[in-house]
Amino acid sequence: MSKKNRKTKQNKKKPQAKTILTDSLNYGIEYGLEDGLENALKDGTKFGIQKGLESFAINAVEEGVGDLLSKEFDKTKDSISSRNSKEQNELQDSNEFQENAEKAISENFDPSKNNQNRLKHWKRFIFLVKLIVVALVLVWIGGRLYQDSNEIMKYDWTIHYRWVILSCLIYLLAFFPASVFWFFLLRWMGQKISFFQAVRAFYVSQLGKYLPGKAMVVIIRSAMVTGEKVRASVAAVCVFYETLTMMATGAFIAAMIILIWFREHWFYSIISIGMMIAASLPVFPVVFIRIMRLFRIGKKDEQLQGYLDRITFRTFLVGFALMTFLWIFFGVSLWAAIQGLGILPGNFIDNLPRYISATALAVVLGFAVPISPGGIGIRETVLSLLLIPYFDAVLMMPENNAIAVQASSLALIVSLEQRIVSIVAELSLVGLFFLIPVIRWFWKKLC
Repeated sequence: MSKKNRKTKQNKKKPQAKTILTDSLNYGIEYGLEDGLENALKDGTKFGIQKGLESFAINAVEEGVGDLLSKEFDKTKDSISSRNSKEQNELQDSNEFQENAEKAISENFDPSKNNQNRLKHWKRFIFLVKLIVVALVLVWIGGRLYQDSNEIMKYDWTIHYRWVILSCLIYLLAFFPASVFWFFLLRWMGQKISFFQAVRAFYVSQLGKYLPGKAMVVIIRSAMVTGEKVRASVAAVCVFYETLTMMATGAFIAAMIILIWFREHWFYSIISIGMMIAASLPVFPVVFIRIMRLFRIGKKDEQLQGYLDRITFRTFLVGFALMTFLWIFFGVSLWAAIQGLGILPGNFIDNLPRYISATALAVVLGFAVPISPGGIGIRETVLSLLLIPYFDAVLMMPENNAIAVQASSLALIVSLEQRIVSIVAELSLVGLFFLIPVIRWFWKKLC
């Protein structure tokens, strides 16, 4: 039987007996039909009619008796409730007025809230500026491609795939010292992790840099190693320190090479020095620990402070040494990519500093714009601009006289080739990492 809510009688002028009878019949018919149809659908028509009649009788009697007993009580209750309602409304109006006044005062005079609003607007402004910068860079690249399209398409490019493949392999090898440093950081901070697990997480997380903000690198790598033996907060801190060390080393090497070998390029010298200072400061252990506290990284882990104290100056020196090899390999990868287009790049030893500094400055500046996924656009622009003076000299060499393209067009093509090489290399290795367990499973089944 369905439960019903008694309704307040609207017509006070009707006689009491007639009102009670009308309500009893109305509720009896309403709930009798409802219960009858419900049971008829479940158990058949005959059973539904029986239940419907029973529900009609029960609900009609219940409503009549209830109304009869509560008639006088309702009168008294209505008078009391109306008086209480009036008092409650007056009190509620007073409270609402006070709350609105306090809200207005807090919105206008609360310094913390005003600071939060200012910070929010400032972040939106910075985001908009970065978005505009990236858009302008992409438009510039598109304009360059459009202007040089006839010249680029007119030349019969000869792709030497063995050099392109070699460039991919050297690019992947360049990240190996960084993955070793990431592994050392985890072990020095008391985390028990296998070398293969650390290296696999490092390479797989590189795909996260192609998302805006680059936060996915931290999330992916930390998630892949977090478990009973590795704390998530410590893993995240190690990702931050490894990445900052990589960028600081690249900025320092680029600045030193440009100041020693290419001092005539004063504009790039100023940029490289500025990037070196900005990127190097956060890597010093004292500064890094303060930054982690300021941004409340791992704030839910009370034991994180003890792990942070294990980052020492020795950690910084080891990271700097390993990352130096990373940037050297990046320069060699660029050298192989140039030969992949059929260009003879000149003496390898003489030009290696240029390859390293150009690649390092391009990658660091691409990293400095978080809104640019993987530095797309920024890296290509910087690298192509830095390579134009180099290709002006290379195209003057007798062995490259047959190449009928301008140095600016060639520099842009090489920078785009490097982007393709990096994406293909990373995707291939990540796919291999995920195929290894499948291959092991099939091998066990076959053996």
